[in-house]
Amino acid sequence: MTDKRSHRAGLKLLFDFWGKYHTIENFHYQWVKDNLSVRTVKRGEQLNATDHRSEMTYFVATGLLARIEENPDTGKRKIMSLAIPNMALMTTNHLYTHNLHPGNIVALRSGIIIAIPHLILRQFQENEKSIDTLIDVLSNKKKRQLALLRRATLGHSPFERYLHFARLLPEIKAATTQIEQADLLGISRHAVQASQYFLLTGKFPEK
Repeated sequence: MTDKRSHRAGLKLLFDFWGKYHTIENFHYQWVKDNLSVRTVKRGEQLNATDHRSEMTYFVATGLLARIEENPDTGKRKIMSLAIPNMALMTTNHLYTHNLHPGNIVALRSGIIIAIPHLILRQFQENEKSIDTLIDVLSNKKKRQLALLRRATLGHSPFERYLHFARLLPEIKAATTQIEQADLLGISRHAVQASQYFLLTGKFPEK
C-alpha cells in the first residue's frame, strides 16, 4: 500500500531522474499512471515473494534494494547486487528473457519503489525512444556496478577487496552497513572493520 504523499514523491523522483536523459511530456505522465505502480516497502520485505513468476523491474525512488541468495546448508546470505536511489533491479536476467534471476529481491531499507512490468516495457520500447532510453540508463548503471564489484573482489584478499570497494564504489559504501558490505564482498565483518580502521588511521588494528 502507498499513501498519496508517498505516491507523489515516488513519481517526482522517477520523473526527475528520467528527465535528465529525455524531455518529459504529458504522454509520460499518462503512461506511468496507466502502467506502473508505486509501492512503499518496509525493511526486510521481499518484493518477489507473492508472485515469484513476475517479470518486473523495480526502480528505487528512496531506500535500498538487494538481490540476495542464501546458502540452505549454512544459512549464510550473499548480496549479489544492490540498488540505491535512481537504480533498479530486475526479477529476470534481462528485459528480453523469461528466465528468472536466482535469488530474492529484498528491501534492506524502508522506502518507495516503482514496479515496472516487463511486458509493458517491451510493448512500448520499440515505438517510444524515451522508454528505450530509460531502460538503457538503468541497465548501464547496473552493468557498471557489477563490473566494478568484479574488479574489487576477483583474486584479491579480504583486505584488498575492501580497499578496492571503497575506492571504486563510494556511493554503495556510504549506503550500506558493515554487515551488508561483508555479505556483498564475501568477507567477514572483522575484515570490514579492520579495513575501515586502516582507511581512517593508516594503521592496522592491534591484535
